[in-house]
Amino acid sequence: MANAKTLMHKPIAITQDSTVSDALRKLLDFDISRLVVKGNGRPAGIITEKDLGYFLFKDEGKHSLHNIQITELANNLVYVNDSASPKKCAEIMFDKEISSLAVGTKERLQGILTKTDIVKYYSENHAGKNKVADLKNLGYVSVQTEASLSEVIKKMLDHGIRRIIVINQKKEPVGIISFRDFFRISLQLGSEEDITEAAALSGHMRTGFLAEKGFGGVSLARDIMTPNIISVKPDDDLAYAAKMMVENKVSGLFVKDKEGRTGLVSKTDIVRLLTLVQ
Repeated sequence: MANAKTLMHKPIAITQDSTVSDALRKLLDFDISRLVVKGNGRPAGIITEKDLGYFLFKDEGKHSLHNIQITELANNLVYVNDSASPKKCAEIMFDKEISSLAVGTKERLQGILTKTDIVKYYSENHAGKNKVADLKNLGYVSVQTEASLSEVIKKMLDHGIRRIIVINQKKEPVGIISFRDFFRISLQLGSEEDITEAAALSGHMRTGFLAEKGFGGVSLARDIMTPNIISVKPDDDLAYAAKMMVENKVSGLFVKDKEGRTGLVSKTDIVRLLTLVQ
């Protein structure tokens, strides 16, 4: 029988004395969404892509990413017993509005269980039980191609989402932006060398990163969006959509019906649905 122990995986860790730059690079290098923070060889917290995105948006300092430690950004781990069922894990994630659980105890961390693990479980065990159309509120949040990055990330944080659809002037979806797209440009423009060059060109120091006064106020959505949107149809099996998310390492899929009506189905939608399974 599936439980937290059979679904979990080994976490990728980072030490407490690491910098924001270190964390961003590690997330991108391993293509993951969170890092367990370790202190004195033991788990001391967790830092997610949303935590880093919020920091990059709110910070208005003139420092480099290389000089900011991650300790102030980390959150406490939420633990679950290794025998907890997939449904119980989904309920805890949904109730606490988190995307991962630590399996084990503070004294012995056995692994990490994420929304992706729950979605993979759903794809392998719930084929034929639901259609994409069975999910309610399949609308989506969008921004224009000319929106500044500070506007884009603010909208994502306000709506509590990890990806956002980019539309053109005809309101047609043309791309998608995730937190990792912000991380790439932040690493490119958030170093000391870039700050010095920017100051020389503009005559003043930038303040912050994705903040309006930083490069988030001048860089645009079209500059960092991914143009290829993976889509499914409303009558597709939801287990197939779940498999597509896992295989393509995305947290949401675009939904479009024959009449042109559109929406977005996400990992969170599947986790929510699993909480309702009897």
